[in-house]
Amino acid sequence: MSEHDDKRSRESRPNSEPLQGEGDYQASRRYRERLGEFIDNADVDALAHDAAPASAQQARDLALAEERGRDRSKGDDAADAGLMYPGRKSESDH
Repeated sequence: MSEHDDKRSRESRPNSEPLQGEGDYQASRRYRERLGEFIDNADVDALAHDAAPASAQQARDLALAEERGRDRSKGDDAADAGLMYPGRKSESDH
């Protein structure tokens, strides 16, 4: 992109901030600052306690959802249990 094209891009935007794409340094800096503040000030034990499943049913649902998510990991064929779980027979083997 030429300098002229960049100037035109800024002029067509409502504010004069330069366009930022994948290299958004300002957003990255804000994230790091806020993450640092969170780490310094958060009560992690209380947050973990609050996030714990409220019931045995919810714990089972979360475990099943996690397993389903792992089943669909990149490169794996969810239809072939033998690939996902060595030693386990796939549906077609029954």
